[in-house]
Amino acid sequence: MSRKTVSRLVVTVAVVLGVADAVSIGSKLAAYDVPLSLIVACALACLATTVWAVDLLTKAFASTTYRCPDPACSFTVRVRHVDAVENRRWQETAAEHPSHHYRG
Repeated sequence: MSRKTVSRLVVTVAVVLGVADAVSIGSKLAAYDVPLSLIVACALACLATTVWAVDLLTKAFASTTYRCPDPACSFTVRVRHVDAVENRRWQETAAEHPSHHYRG
């Protein structure tokens, strides 16, 4: 499967989950006679949050993170869809990033 196909599949799944969540929340609120404008606002917020969360989880599992080896440093690099040479370059960048040269 190509990256484009996987990306489309993930977006489709995220939207389906978001719509299911929005419909669920909307139907629960409708049972309490909540005004339609508030139901729509809550449903759209649930849809956006679900799509955002699925996208965030997908990016977290599909990327490689390199951290500075210094325990006191919080520098990180996160890369996705790069070849071996580019991966190695980012690994070296994380190990010797410019802010280390400015320490006293």
